[in-house]
Amino acid sequence: MATIKSVFGSYSDKLQVIIDKSLDRFAPTWFEQYFDWGTPMPSLKFTSVVGRSRIEAAASVTARGSKSPVRSRQGLEKYQGEVPAITEKFHMDEDIMRQFLALQNMPVSEEVKKRQILDLLFGDVKKVGDASMKRIDIMALEAISTGKISLTVTNNPDGIVLASAMDLLMPAGNKKNAAVTWTTAASATPITDFQTVVNDARTRGISFTKALMTWDSWFLFIATTQVKDQYNAFLGKSGNKLLPVLTTTNEFLRAQNLPEIEIVDQVIGIEKDGVINTIQPFETTNVAFVPTGKLGTIHNAIAIEELKPIEQVNYGKFKQALISKWGDNDPYQEWTKVELNAMPGVDAIDAVYLLSRTAAFS
Repeated sequence: MATIKSVFGSYSDKLQVIIDKSLDRFAPTWFEQYFDWGTPMPSLKFTSVVGRSRIEAAASVTARGSKSPVRSRQGLEKYQGEVPAITEKFHMDEDIMRQFLALQNMPVSEEVKKRQILDLLFGDVKKVGDASMKRIDIMALEAISTGKISLTVTNNPDGIVLASAMDLLMPAGNKKNAAVTWTTAASATPITDFQTVVNDARTRGISFTKALMTWDSWFLFIATTQVKDQYNAFLGKSGNKLLPVLTTTNEFLRAQNLPEIEIVDQVIGIEKDGVINTIQPFETTNVAFVPTGKLGTIHNAIAIEELKPIEQVNYGKFKQALISKWGDNDPYQEWTKVELNAMPGVDAIDAVYLLSRTAAFS
């Protein structure tokens, strides 16, 4: 078997141009709301530095001419690791490639022919590009909702499996339990639970703008007597006849100086043995309270083929993912592959709080 040029010829030679002109066709990501891309590194090693937050002391009032008092710096902790390889590939077998060759001989205009060829070429490029970013979504969603990142037989069935999840150093005090599990609608107190989290964080100089939760938690939240009573009172209604809706509930929460709710509705496919099942990476039983701004960095390393490209292979970059296309002659087939060496680091983990609606934290 020999590596040969892509069957798409001059089109695959312009792979980067095709990607750049089709950015709006790739699927949106969740993680880019809360994470920035780090500078690509030649090394696979990364270190994420976590700043332990605290209330800053006021400057002292001193006598004129006296020395200024020396303050201590806040402590820093860090976790280290190796940036993992996120990779997959698709192949076009001989039948699909025959269809491509047939397209070139169809009695249609060159513009139509070109569009059909580019759609066929871009199909697998989009698949691998989207898939690499969805893996970062999985890790980021789990990191924010649990304080950990795991690789298991469920979320990574044909890749590496870690014996234990990677701990991102969330302080134990940042994990709070609901006073009463939210499934007990009559006596649960979600608003009080919110206040408990906010008040604890405030003593450390931390404030939140959002409370991230899944639809499962939202429907339990609005079914509780406390939420319905306070919501209806906010709207000037007697009893709890009105069912809370998200927009108005957030107005109510802001009026109470509480963070507004943002629904996390991310369901991602995981393939095993050719069958795609779905997972929900954000822990459904937790509510994540987050401050304003970005929460971390996507550490990433340069792919080895960027440093040492293979002659017969065409390359293009989608964000920090390297996409490659090439062919084989035995059997005759075409390949599209992605490699993304990346890992989220939650630099603001000290300012993220978790509330277990099931009182699961020990």
